[in-house]
Parts: sequence; structure tokens; C-alpha cells
Amino acid sequence: MPQDTFTVEEVNPKHGFARLRPDAGGGLVNTSLYPEPESGEPPFQLRVGDRVRAERRGVSASEVRWVSRAEPPAELVERMGELLAKLEQWELKVPATAYDLAEHHWRVSREDPLRQELLAQLPTFFDWELSHPYEDASLLERLEAAMQPYLPGFGVKPVQGRDVFVVEPEPVEVPAGPGDWDAPATTFEPLLHQVNTRLEGAHAPVRWVPLANDWLLAPPALADLLVLHNVLGPGPA
Repeated sequence: MPQDTFTVEEVNPKHGFARLRPDAGGGLVNTSLYPEPESGEPPFQLRVGDRVRAERRGVSASEVRWVSRAEPPAELVERMGELLAKLEQWELKVPATAYDLAEHHWRVSREDPLRQELLAQLPTFFDWELSHPYEDASLLERLEAAMQPYLPGFGVKPVQGRDVFVVEPEPVEVPAGPGDWDAPATTFEPLLHQVNTRLEGAHAPVRWVPLANDWLLAPPALADLLVLHNVLGPGPA
């Protein structure tokens, strides 16, 4: 089918659609907030001011392709540039420009290159690519190994038949939190709280910082920076 050219006039993230005004005249038409995944377009949502080409089908449009994209706010680009500079001070390199990161953030990209790159460089408690935490036989072994530079002799073992972990040295029993397959972080939250208490007591430079259904091992100041810039989602309460 022939394609027409449109300007994005309105976006409705709550209901997942955008409204387009055709250059050729006529009323607004609706389309998905994101171009179809098979279109080959970036995984960005449409924004007011974008110019697109699409196939018009009555009061809707499909096969959306960008002609030009509205630019993200200059202050957001500047803020992302400041964040990249601060991350370099922590020896974290992100192979993306401030403009690229701002566009991903502003357009609520279905990809998150900044988060992906940081999680590749900073240790997390769970290894979701390996297995679900409840089926991860090496989870506690990885925790022990990660803590040795900061807490020599640190160990943690589950107690058979009881929902308890024993943390060493100076053994302390730590109850497991409620089990929830969809939110396994609740099970390990008391354990990580105990580990953080020991890290603080040892004046270690890192803590296990909560993020969405996981923890990140990082200096608290770095974690605060990432939260400030909305890089990390909300963690467990």
C-alpha cells in the first residue's frame, strides 16, 4: 500500500497509542506508541514533533517509519553528559554518547544500554541468565567469593529443614524472608542486610544496594549517583 507522511500530534503512554496528523489533510489517525518490532526501527516510542511515514488504514496507521525524530530536551542531554563524566571517575566506561543515552531515556526505549553496560561491569547478587535464584546452586558460593576481599573468612550456609542462613565468622542465624517465585529478593533481603551490617562494621567501601528484584555490589556514593539519575529502578523496601 502507498505510504503517507504524518506528524505526531499527541502521545498517550497510558493506553499505548499516538495520534498522527497527515500532511495531505484530514483528521488525526491512531497508531501504536512504538513502531512494530519487525520494522527494523529503534525500540523508541513516538514523541510529539516526530515526522513519520506510514500506511493509512481508515482511522489508523501501520508500518510506521521515521522521517525525522524530535530531539530530546537539551537539559537531559546535558545531564547524561554529566553522568558519563562522573561514571568515568568511578572507572566505568559506557560506549554511548550523551545524546544517545538521553534519547533512550526520553523515548522510554525498550532497550537500556546504560543499565546493561553498568550491570555488565558491576557485580549483581542474582545471575538471572544462569537460572532462577531458587534454582541457582552456586548463589551463596558466589556471595562468599565476592565478600572475601572485604570480609576475610566470610561464609554463609543454609540450614537444612529450616528457613535460616548461618553467617560466619562469629556465627549468626539469619531467617530467610518470605518465599516468592516472582520476587525472590524478599527471601534474601534479611541475609543481605546482615552482610551489609558486616561490611559497614569492617569499613568496607562497598555495599549490596537494592535495585529491581536484585542487588548491586557498589560503593554507596556510586549507587546514590545512579539512583539520582534514574539509572537504577526502585529496589525492595
